[in-house]
Amino acid sequence: MGKSFDSKWVSLKGGGKRKWWIRLKAKIDTGASRCSIDKKLANALGLKKVGEIQVRNAMGKQTRQLVEAKIRIGRTTYDVELSITDRTELSCAMILGKELIDRVNQNSLTPQKAGTNVPQFV
Repeated sequence: MGKSFDSKWVSLKGGGKRKWWIRLKAKIDTGASRCSIDKKLANALGLKKVGEIQVRNAMGKQTRQLVEAKIRIGRTTYDVELSITDRTELSCAMILGKELIDRVNQNSLTPQKAGTNVPQFV
């Protein structure tokens, strides 16, 4: 059986008073332009709200709140904005969207000095 790349273990840093990292499985979604996180998880982590965004999905257009967070994939940390939505009925509490996937892929194509930040995306 082949290795599946539809989800990835990532680390997410809490905001506010919660400055610790948690590890969770995030679904890779090349159809989503940005990352998304479950509302309850974002609240539990105390992620800082930074605005709102209009998104278009299978349910039509929605206005979602945006939060900022640090996501670690492999040995590299990325500052990202995530939209908040109810993901309680879904298998993963977080989606990795195309904007972040492209940044990770760009980093993996950039030559690095030996022993420095080497992304480990797949």
